[in-house]
Amino acid sequence: MLENQILEKTKQRVSETTLKRIYGFAYSKFNPSMFTLNTLSRYCDYEGWDDFCKKQEAESVKQSSTTVDWDLLKANAGKITSFTLQAIKNKTGVPYPQTIRRQFIDDHFAAFLRGSYTATVFAAPAGYGKTVALCHWIDEKIQQNSHDIVLFFSSSALMNVFLSGRDLNDWMLGLLGYSIEEDIVALLDVKQRKEGRFFLIVDGVDEHMFKNDQFQLIMNQLIDIFSFYQSHEWFKLVLTMRSSTWINYSHMIEMEQSPWFEGFFSSHSQPSNVPLFSVQEIKELCLKINPAIKNFIAVNVVENFNHPLYFQFYYKQHKKNFSLNDADHVSVYELISNFVLNKVYMGQYSADKIYLIQAIVEQMSFANGVFEASKLKLINLIKQYSHAYLELLSIGFIRELNTSSDFEYRTLIEFSNDHFLEFSISRYLLRKNDNLFNIDLINIINQYFTGERKLSILKWSIIYAIKSGQQESFQLLSQTRLATSEKSNLIIFLGDLLEKELGTLKDTETLIQYFKQDCSDELFDYLFGLEFINNDYAKTLHTLLKFELSEKKTILVYTGLATISILRLDINKLEDYLKIMSGFGATNYFEFSVNPLKCINTIYQYLKYGVVNKEFFKELTRFYFRPPLNLEASASNDLIFLLAAHSLKLCNRPLKTLRFIAVLEKYYHLPNNATSVYGFFLNRIKTEEYLALGEIKKAMSLYFELDEAYRKTEGAFTPLMITSFNCIKIIVSFNNRQLSLADDTLEEWANLIINEMDYKLSRVYMFAFLLRNQNAVKHPPEKVYKHISYMFLKTMSEAGLRPDIFLKQNSFIS
Repeated sequence: MLENQILEKTKQRVSETTLKRIYGFAYSKFNPSMFTLNTLSRYCDYEGWDDFCKKQEAESVKQSSTTVDWDLLKANAGKITSFTLQAIKNKTGVPYPQTIRRQFIDDHFAAFLRGSYTATVFAAPAGYGKTVALCHWIDEKIQQNSHDIVLFFSSSALMNVFLSGRDLNDWMLGLLGYSIEEDIVALLDVKQRKEGRFFLIVDGVDEHMFKNDQFQLIMNQLIDIFSFYQSHEWFKLVLTMRSSTWINYSHMIEMEQSPWFEGFFSSHSQPSNVPLFSVQEIKELCLKINPAIKNFIAVNVVENFNHPLYFQFYYKQHKKNFSLNDADHVSVYELISNFVLNKVYMGQYSADKIYLIQAIVEQMSFANGVFEASKLKLINLIKQYSHAYLELLSIGFIRELNTSSDFEYRTLIEFSNDHFLEFSISRYLLRKNDNLFNIDLINIINQYFTGERKLSILKWSIIYAIKSGQQESFQLLSQTRLATSEKSNLIIFLGDLLEKELGTLKDTETLIQYFKQDCSDELFDYLFGLEFINNDYAKTLHTLLKFELSEKKTILVYTGLATISILRLDINKLEDYLKIMSGFGATNYFEFSVNPLKCINTIYQYLKYGVVNKEFFKELTRFYFRPPLNLEASASNDLIFLLAAHSLKLCNRPLKTLRFIAVLEKYYHLPNNATSVYGFFLNRIKTEEYLALGEIKKAMSLYFELDEAYRKTEGAFTPLMITSFNCIKIIVSFNNRQLSLADDTLEEWANLIINEMDYKLSRVYMFAFLLRNQNAVKHPPEKVYKHISYMFLKTMSEAGLRPDIFLKQNSFIS
């Protein structure tokens, strides 16, 4: 430590706090004492303060007689820039050599330097990676070895301006070893500059770093520098700051009259011209951290890590063997929890910070969709807990936005991102509800919240319920009013969460006991459904198997897993599940109106061998001639009946399928309309069967119902429902002569099938459909059909299946 070095050399003690004031890391109202000045002078090998002043004056005279040189100025600026770069690189969350260049900053500077701009700003919330991205650009700029000068320092260095009492421009030139009176001429000399540009880059110009009067002075002096140099093309001012700072202080610059380049702001309410990571950037970053990574996780999971701050949290927890392959839908919530634990719940003022967070949420109006608080209403609390408030600002948990108008002062306090907001609301609601996850809490969430916000608050509440041993309340999830896609999201999240909690070695006794029983009918029915089927849903079904399920429920779970294998064309896994299902006695299947084992086995035999199991279809014929009465409406029955209806299409006898569906509509008491999940899939099958019969009017009537439901509730459709709708849309187009089957339309469909249909069965089904119906196109584009044929054969080959099975038949599952 410097304090100890000074003591050892001078035998005089200068405290750490005094040193912080000297170097600008702590605020000081007074100049240093003569004792401090003499001690520091002796440490620097002078006799004392007077000796230091005399020798500095002599050095100043010597320097003023030296010709100012642009290259010397560049060298001096380079020393300061290198020091700043090294200091920042040593503090990055992910080691700097493992970070990546960001394309956005190259695009930003390219546009900035092309125009007649003097200054620009990078504005984004805390943790967006703007500083690291800027460091990469500066590194490259230095390596280019051009005549340009880059002077880069952090806003914390500006503390020295206040200590010195000097003007910022004067201080900056003094920092470089020059005087404003004589040497400014060198900067204006074109010959000296050799067409070089001077980049003054200040990082982290944020109000929370300074006291209000200090920050106002800094802004004024930066604007003065800008105003002084704005007529000189060679001078470029670059600032980075948080979005809230830009919102609160951008009014100080008259943008219409001043040559500022604002960049490409994405939002007016929360402006940021620094984008989050793209999926490609995340891949690049992962490979740079760990080149051994081979497989990459699904896009819907990786997008949780598009926020550089969350990526940084995840890296810190997985340094030793970094990979996103272990990430799931719960990971981002764990990262936020870890951040809150370390930055809010631990350390000084933790209780004060929690109290302030609760007070901020208290001021919100959930009923009116107001998710910020008035600073004016909280001003007394802010004064009382000023240290805690400033810390919440500095860590980026909250931010202030000044939206005052001519007639009203209006400064708002809001959480810096949705995760922090939703976490805080969930904790607030739980505390108000005696920390109980019960029907009262669910009713409040249903009443005040919708969409993604409601879903996230529910997830945070479920995490708390598991941590506090309230798993028995999960049957209440059936009371949450969620769109189908939101329910699917919640179910997959719950599966990941339960599996992860069971995998931990501590604090799981209550959870272990919870699984030592049958899953309640309410929770099982909530977690089960054809519409939820995708790769992630398999994990939820495997979690259900950890319960001591009844044999009927176990068969249903394996039916769901087998269905996933069918949609993925994973024949090996399908065979495994069939073996397990065959291990149950015949009496266990008497409980089902339609035998799920025979249904799955019939589809398997067709996929594997192209064989149609006529015996099973005879059973289905008997079912619709002698239907069971009072069929119980449940998600498990939905799945089995829909599987049976799809398998009937193997007969290629549409009337048989339609008769079966007519019986279901008569005796199975679930609403049959395009907006219900069960009704959607039934109408989807009926539409295709009517088309096969040539009953175009009936088919189009049903299709228009499906289309209207899709347009009205598109966001509510699960991936399987979207895929199924896209399939019927393409099929209907071939039967509707009013639709154009141009080359680009076919190419668009081919791209849709390849890129947006995640289910291999649907993909090959549609490729086969397009190949079988080439005659419907007047001038079939050879190039497109070659690509379709190649992708079809490739997918079938990878699955180990015969292509002719799909090419010879007009109907199958889609």
